[in-house]
Amino acid sequence: MAHVTWLIVAVLCFSFSSISAPMSKMAGVKAGFKAGSEKNRQLRPSKEIESRAQTLYTDLISRPPRVESTSAVPVQISGSTGKGQWLAAIYNRNLIEASEQTKLLSDKLLMSKLIERALGDKASRFVPKTLGLKEFLDQHKLVNKLGKIKATGEQIEQALFKEFPAGFVIRPAVGVAPNETPKGLFADTDAFVSELVAGKFEGYQPDHFWNPVKSHILDTVASGEAVVLQDDIILRADAHKQLHAKSFREVRIHTYEHQVVADAVPIRWVQKAKVQEGEINAAEALVSEFLKSLPPRLVSRQAWGVDVAVFDNGDMVINDIVTNRGRRIQWSSYLEQPRVLGAYTRHFEKHANVHFEGLRGMIVRNNLGNYFSYWDSRIEKSPPGFQRLLSYFPPIP
Repeated sequence: MAHVTWLIVAVLCFSFSSISAPMSKMAGVKAGFKAGSEKNRQLRPSKEIESRAQTLYTDLISRPPRVESTSAVPVQISGSTGKGQWLAAIYNRNLIEASEQTKLLSDKLLMSKLIERALGDKASRFVPKTLGLKEFLDQHKLVNKLGKIKATGEQIEQALFKEFPAGFVIRPAVGVAPNETPKGLFADTDAFVSELVAGKFEGYQPDHFWNPVKSHILDTVASGEAVVLQDDIILRADAHKQLHAKSFREVRIHTYEHQVVADAVPIRWVQKAKVQEGEINAAEALVSEFLKSLPPRLVSRQAWGVDVAVFDNGDMVINDIVTNRGRRIQWSSYLEQPRVLGAYTRHFEKHANVHFEGLRGMIVRNNLGNYFSYWDSRIEKSPPGFQRLLSYFPPIP
């Protein structure tokens, strides 16, 4: 009789463990997410994100800062001088952190909350306002206690206008969607609101409200949001000073800790609208001011790719901050370019008191690391025609 009882208990336990929240799939969003991996009915979404952000902020500023050696520490690049071997060398020397904390910084909402905590009202000078969709719905009491939308489309639009007077965009909380444009995932407010009210927007379903959403990219719960609302940076710039073109150009600024890495702006041979030298200098100055405004421990052993949106009215704003997602990998796809690897190598030697040894160190230091892989990639990515023809010539370091 006893063994029958245990069998029944085992079956019940198995059945209970098999119950899981339904997977949610947002069409075209690389970030991916699912609800139900964590459940905390103690905190409402607007409180939960603040709690998560405060925990992360405390963890980051509590870390000991990077300690420099009194003499130059040797860095050995093993094997070839490719990007992968260079990355292995700098991670082995603990120059850059790959941890759970740096993983969470890949979430746009958490990154925004940390910047707001560090800079206060000054944050808006550098980055767009960002709210989680659940956070927004909760703050404006637009859902019932089960998370179902109870507001009308007009009420939602009024709340959106209150938070984002110049306009807003919807973006994945982590990663970039293949169908994402400068206007986000939706062409206009009406399209977003109608899907939301009808319950057809997979970026928010009622069961998401009390269940933090897990990012498939990070394989963990970060902010707990699937999507975020952000200032429409084009409309915001146009409201400040009329734009000639309702668009922006973008420049990638590479950073290490509280400094901009000199000479590390990548070549964008497929970008039609070029960023002028003066605009690049202004973008670097903006990012430099931003980094120096942050607590030193917040950026200790952090390397980022910072995308700055450049407008034709002279305005600039940081549009994205790309991290290593907590892994020993590249934090910018432009690290494939020999000039970017070289710039980082020289920067580490000057500011982190290390020395890349031997012939391999000399090759990378002089903008020749990852050379042939980059050349192949340039040929592959160049558009057909004259640009493709030029790509067959050896790249200038």
